[in-house]
Amino acid sequence: MDDEVARAARSIEANPLGRLMHGQRELFHSNLIAWFFDALPEAADAVFRPFMVDGDVASRSIERERSHLDLVVRLPGRSPLVVENKVFALPDAVQLRRYEDAVARWSTPPAFVLLAASTPDFALGRWTHIDYRELAAAIEAALPSGSSYEVETMRRYAALARDVQSLVDAVAVRSEGESVWLAPRVLDVIGSRQTRAALHKARATHVARHLRALDLGDRWRIRADMTRGTPLVEAFARVVDDGLDVRLGWQLQGSQLRRAVIFDEPIARGRDEGAKDVRTSLSRAHPSWFALPPEFDAVGSSEFNHYAPDFVYRYAKAPALTVADLAGFASWVSQRVAPLESRRSASGPS
Repeated sequence: MDDEVARAARSIEANPLGRLMHGQRELFHSNLIAWFFDALPEAADAVFRPFMVDGDVASRSIERERSHLDLVVRLPGRSPLVVENKVFALPDAVQLRRYEDAVARWSTPPAFVLLAASTPDFALGRWTHIDYRELAAAIEAALPSGSSYEVETMRRYAALARDVQSLVDAVAVRSEGESVWLAPRVLDVIGSRQTRAALHKARATHVARHLRALDLGDRWRIRADMTRGTPLVEAFARVVDDGLDVRLGWQLQGSQLRRAVIFDEPIARGRDEGAKDVRTSLSRAHPSWFALPPEFDAVGSSEFNHYAPDFVYRYAKAPALTVADLAGFASWVSQRVAPLESRRSASGPS
């Protein structure tokens, strides 16, 4: 994985369009594709026309950010085409349904294309998915011969799109034997701090997706994030224990593997010392909330670590965790939380 990431990263960094992409990923691709329609209309039409159906559009137009839609393409005699692009982020089913609702009143129903480097893990319905490698191939096939500025720009863009796809393919989880996180050195070649962070977060989102496939249960909320420049994946379940409304679970942030509780009881929430004392007392009375498998030893200078206003944890150092290790840990925690009553049944929907 690391070698593939480094190879694609070097190629992107050597491409001037790759430098322009840094920090403006989805915006950059949408703007460049809109420029493609203006600069090389016949080639652009050839790339996107196959996704359209017959319609009554009278004139050609390209719109950016209409009703929060990335691109809306209109060609004479065809239906409108809505294009949503995702570079490092995973496709979002709720977002796509929201876009469908936004165009529901259009006089001519549009077709929908999801341009995304990651394959959706949900039913697409009216959307057609293409990845950036497929886009690159379609652009190259449609470009006229010659070496004009416009043609060369789109050739370079096609190369960039292919490298972006290779990069995202490499950060996806393909084997449970892989390390959970990317080695920092493999992204050092990328000059953009924002792009490095986006790739680390992309890896976290793919790890979270892999864990969701374990089917730990509906009450587990598994999510990924970047905090303080470090990737994070976590899982929490809303439960009732000893009459207390809490969220029990775990986090992996960098090399810190945490067992944690989030308090939803008003008496335990707050930034003052009184609320902290309540959290500490309740945590001390429930050691099972912080239990770790025997292969992990809890560390830390204090009994518990706190993030006000509601978060308490203990942690172990796990610098070489594989995806399989994390999946095993997630299952281990899930089994120990399973006997507790779900908040959903105890207190209504969470």
